[in-house]
Amino acid sequence: MALALDSFESAETLNLSVGELVAFSCRSGDLIREPTSGPSAQEGIRAHQKLQNQRPKGAEAEYKLKTQIDWMEQQVTLSGRVDIFHPKSDLHKPAQLDEIKTTYLPPSKLPEATKELHWAQLKIYGYCHLVNEDATGGTDTVALQVVWYNLKERKAYPECIEYRFSELEAFTLEALTKYLCWRRAWQEHRQRLIDTAKQLAFPFPQYRPGQRQLAVEAYRCFRDGGELVAEAPTGTGKTISTLFPAIKAIGEEKLDQLVYLTAKNSGRQMVRETIEALQESGLQLSLLEIQAREKTCACNLGLCTRDDDGICPRTRGFYDRLPVAMDALLGRPQLTPKEIADVADQQQICPFELSLQILPWVDLVVCDFNYVFDPLVRLTSFQNQRNRRALLIDEAHNLIDRAQEMYSAKLSRRDSRRAANACKGHSPTLRRSIQSLVRAIENWIKRLREVGVAQSRSTFEGGEVWVTAATGEAEHPESVSRSVQKVLSTVSQLIESSQSPPEEIAEWLRSVYRYAVIEQELCGQHKVVTRVIDRDAPWQEQEIKLLCLNAAQFLQRSYQQNQAALLFSATLRPASYIFSQLGVEHESPYLRLPSPFQPQQQGVFLCPYIDTRYQARDRSIENLVDIISRTFYSRAGNYLVFFPSYRYLEQVAESFKARFPEVSLLQQLPGQGETERAEFLSGFNEGNKSLGFAIMGGIFGEGIDYVGERLVGTIIVGTGLPQVNVERELQRDAAETTGIHGFDIAYRYPGMTRVLQTAGRVIRSESDKGVIILVDSRFSEPFYWQLFPEHWQPVICRNTDQLTGKLEQFWSLS
Repeated sequence: MALALDSFESAETLNLSVGELVAFSCRSGDLIREPTSGPSAQEGIRAHQKLQNQRPKGAEAEYKLKTQIDWMEQQVTLSGRVDIFHPKSDLHKPAQLDEIKTTYLPPSKLPEATKELHWAQLKIYGYCHLVNEDATGGTDTVALQVVWYNLKERKAYPECIEYRFSELEAFTLEALTKYLCWRRAWQEHRQRLIDTAKQLAFPFPQYRPGQRQLAVEAYRCFRDGGELVAEAPTGTGKTISTLFPAIKAIGEEKLDQLVYLTAKNSGRQMVRETIEALQESGLQLSLLEIQAREKTCACNLGLCTRDDDGICPRTRGFYDRLPVAMDALLGRPQLTPKEIADVADQQQICPFELSLQILPWVDLVVCDFNYVFDPLVRLTSFQNQRNRRALLIDEAHNLIDRAQEMYSAKLSRRDSRRAANACKGHSPTLRRSIQSLVRAIENWIKRLREVGVAQSRSTFEGGEVWVTAATGEAEHPESVSRSVQKVLSTVSQLIESSQSPPEEIAEWLRSVYRYAVIEQELCGQHKVVTRVIDRDAPWQEQEIKLLCLNAAQFLQRSYQQNQAALLFSATLRPASYIFSQLGVEHESPYLRLPSPFQPQQQGVFLCPYIDTRYQARDRSIENLVDIISRTFYSRAGNYLVFFPSYRYLEQVAESFKARFPEVSLLQQLPGQGETERAEFLSGFNEGNKSLGFAIMGGIFGEGIDYVGERLVGTIIVGTGLPQVNVERELQRDAAETTGIHGFDIAYRYPGMTRVLQTAGRVIRSESDKGVIILVDSRFSEPFYWQLFPEHWQPVICRNTDQLTGKLEQFWSLS
């Protein structure tokens, strides 16, 4: 049912593709999982080309159809493209339209809902053809043929039926009536949005410093298109400064839909609260928040139970119950996961799929980065370029690493063996195909050892690693690729026959899907990294990773599918690094805004007399405990200390507890769940005197607002450099080949982003006052000094006594 929206048009012609009309109006019955879009799409293209090349003389491939219809006081242009058109050859044989559909099963075993949907598309094509023929004195009958091509058998199963014009007209107009009735209801909501957006005023009496400039530049980006990068310090009010101009652009009919991307739950909450305040002022906007499928699934939440074939009962008859749910959601102001779940419960349908169906008809979508950028899970609605859509990318610095992960993929021998064992007794065919993949991984390792790629081999902790080019070399693991395709083909056959693989291999299957999809995206920014861990042990781990070193070109491709992209964060520096990693066009504007707070609100103190590098950490502990204690006792309140690793954190914590047992120390632990995180944060309420130890770049160092007295000081230990590993070293080498200092790209810039994000936790409002202590000799170097925010006034302390004096001086000026 999901399809693209046209720009709001009242009396103008509505341009509608046959595929979109069918997807909205002609679906019925069960929700059927589609096979993965990667390899199946490629196989489908090859099958189409094969059959089209075999067409008889005079037949036309990719035949375009375009028909004008006046219906329900609306002019509609229906358009589409038929796979093969056979023109009328004599008086007794009508013209014929062929649609090719690829499958792994004989037509008799396909679900009826799938077959009916394909026939629906062909029927509307037939109607369009006959309307055009009648305009030139044509016939009243057309032959429609669905050619089911079995990819497994490599055999075509044609099914041909002749239809009269009256049958096809009735079918098409019924579908069009459903669509137009819905669209009119949506248009009424849309007009209310436009009217109220035009009247909307900025919700605060005045702009903060830099806030108006951000809003103006953002509006220009939304209106004119393109990309804008904005570094807006903490407290600027980035959420309202970007959403307000975007909504005004909708009111002036410059945009159709907004997509707000954020990697943090706190970011989603801020958007909800901001929009709710604007709605209370009269704005008639519909907001949809998309939650991850695993957190939304009714089966995962224990609300339903899958049947013996692994099918969720909420997918049975999904499309028959969907219209009532859609009617209940249209125009609602806040479509939160709870709102979606409540309506889905009433109709007993899948809540996640319901959110995808309503998505094209809402004004603002709030979701994670991956729904736009990840090639495995990105949503089709976001790829439709007819929509004038704007991306608002919050905390854009996080997109660098996230995008590289999205365009990387990994397979392991151990996980594959476990998946094969899980299929025992469930699906012997799938088990055999997975076992074949296990052997392919083993053979690839054997080949690397035998064929002489020693120049790409190195040792690392507990094993060895090979690095080979992802494209253009004989060392590419083609046998693994073939085995992956075999696994996916087997899975597709199960799905087409309304069966499901074992639930326990779902996560592993996603990794296989990703491998297949990323393999089709391989470019010069990829390397194949093969690892063998503990190679002499009987349980040795073998792993193949398609590693993306820079995802800039893929991000740029996604930006181009939208009218505008605004990337903003408190830490986007230097511009050259950000543009090269985020795929922003070089001529795009870069906006760096001033801090809205007074310099005297924040004390920044450098302690370069301590070396926190790995080799010197044991010697640093005593001095570090002194710094922490002096800072903590300089003024009552809550303080956080951020470390580069858990081991370092634990060493300092042990020493601190021994010297200051009266202080209740809160520690971040590896693998903490939401309950443990909440307990940690509860210690930082106003009025407390808490000291917390946490990991730099972790959950407590980004995306959390410690407003007011919740946090009065932060001690940052080290420069935040990522851990040295094969992946980072490959990034470094790749940058060096382009003439850039690779150590900066792979380590120093990402590390400084962590530092600045962590430092930004302290001052969150006009009334806040706090201190930032930077502990490391490297912070006094020119490289880091030039990356400090302009509003910082760092003070160098040569010893602990100087730090104590400067802290007393700062706190006395209140």
